[in-house]
Amino acid sequence: MDVFGRTSVAANDVTLEASLLPLNTFGIFVTSTTEGFSAMPGGSQGNLCLAGAIGRYIAPGQVVSSGSNGRFVLDVDLTQTPTPLSFITVTPGEVRYFQAWHRDFNPGTTSNFTDAVEVRFQP
Repeated sequence: MDVFGRTSVAANDVTLEASLLPLNTFGIFVTSTTEGFSAMPGGSQGNLCLAGAIGRYIAPGQVVSSGSNGRFVLDVDLTQTPTPLSFITVTPGEVRYFQAWHRDFNPGTTSNFTDAVEVRFQP
């Protein structure tokens, strides 16, 4: 899991990328202000590294496919950051954690998670 762009809230230039994923599978990015650890939630093969109020990037165009290169990419709008109940604007000094959640087939159909990344946003 990588984050590209600038961590400046004013620039609003952040791209999330998850790589080394199964080919042609679907997934979403999730975010929270709290890191955590849940081992194999819901029967997943991976570990959820977020806790607290977890937002899901599920708006139109945000559910992504790994395609033939095995990666997800999403440009993030820092003024429309999802929470469980609404959307918020990221503020300078805020720390957010991001992770990708994807379908997996290892050995049967299940889901899995990438590692998580931490981003501290600047003015």
